[in-house]
Amino acid sequence: MLDWTHRPVAHAIDLHGQTVSEAVTNAERFLRAQARARRGQVVRLITGRGKAGGGAPIRTRVRTLLRGLKEEGKLVRDFALDDGEGAFLVRLAD
Repeated sequence: MLDWTHRPVAHAIDLHGQTVSEAVTNAERFLRAQARARRGQVVRLITGRGKAGGGAPIRTRVRTLLRGLKEEGKLVRDFALDDGEGAFLVRLAD
């Protein structure tokens, strides 16, 4: 059986061009809406990889959000950094 990260992505949100605060707020809203509409499915949060030498503040804060939501166990079952490292794949809770 294939790993869940190889399942088709049901929906995605692109957080490029947002402030860190906006991106985290919009990511959480997106995940809450998707958890109701697409229980157990895989969604993608596109964060970008950050500027050369400037780090990736959106990716870092979104990772922190995902860790917290996974610990709560209500919205996020699991998450992984996508192959290109510019997005997270998120398995929604059942």
